[in-house]
Amino acid sequence: MVEDILEGLMCEGCYSFIDGEAPGYPRLCEDCQE
Repeated sequence: MVEDILEGLMCEGCYSFIDGEAPGYPRLCEDCQE
C-alpha cells in the first residue's frame, strides 16, 4: 500500500485508488484537492 501511495496509484490523503496511472510521485485525488 505504501508503495502504491508513493507511486501515485493511491491518494495520499484518503488512500483511494485514483485512475490507474502511476506518475511516480505521491498525489491527491480530486476530492482531497478541494
